[in-house]
Amino acid sequence: MAAKNKKNNTTETVSNTKHEMTFEKENYTWMIIGFAIIVLGFILMAGKTDDIFNNGEIFRTGEKSFSTTVKVTIAPIVVLLGFAVEIYAIFKNSSKSTDEPN
Repeated sequence: MAAKNKKNNTTETVSNTKHEMTFEKENYTWMIIGFAIIVLGFILMAGKTDDIFNNGEIFRTGEKSFSTTVKVTIAPIVVLLGFAVEIYAIFKNSSKSTDEPN
């Protein structure tokens, strides 16, 4: 019976402890922005690509169409920028001071 009471006491102390979140609201906001930028990059990459690769349009130097430039150059850069925003969101320090005196 003593073991039973001891178990209940430890359960109560565990349930009373305060849990801190790893990230704050601002971090999650930056993560959502980064995710939206990544999705935008993939949307820019989407679409019909047969005309780009079959006609050799991607290899021509003088007459690239706008869709080729967007799909091959701009969209991957947008995705990489989205990942950079995600990294910033993860490593961004919170506004609270993490140095607590002992």
